[in-house]
Amino acid sequence: MAVFFIFWRQTILSQFFNFFLVCCIFIGLSGCSESKNEFAESSSDKNIIQILDDAEFAITERNFRINNRLHIGKAIRERGESGFPDYEVILFCNLSHAKRMLELAPEYIGYCPQRLIIRDVGERRIITAALLPYMKSNPALNSVTGEINDLMKEIVEFSATDWPELDE
Repeated sequence: MAVFFIFWRQTILSQFFNFFLVCCIFIGLSGCSESKNEFAESSSDKNIIQILDDAEFAITERNFRINNRLHIGKAIRERGESGFPDYEVILFCNLSHAKRMLELAPEYIGYCPQRLIIRDVGERRIITAALLPYMKSNPALNSVTGEINDLMKEIVEFSATDWPELDE
């Protein structure tokens, strides 16, 4: 009888622990919805050089400074993987925006610098930028990140737009 009681007690404790663990996971995941991270994305049939030129123009016209360019697809091809598609990353920042954002949420340093990603998918190029998360509990931060997100969307759209050729 004592063995049965010990087994029953351990089973009840195990079930309680499992229930507690599931509740903690559920609560943790429901908190994630507050800081949902989305993307601005568009596609284009322009060649990669045209997209990069337009992206760099759009970035600098919105007072961001380009910090670095990563030519990941090209680097992989140079290592012997011929035919590997283009993957380009442009890293850029505006220190005024970054300062305002970090004063409100220092943990947002992980979102600096912003980045624009251009990748080949068949005959098309996909232009993507990560948007900053929305925090229900911080309206001041939402104002700053909303401004930055609007600029990111503009940069993506400008980069994807097929501009008409100028007549000479």
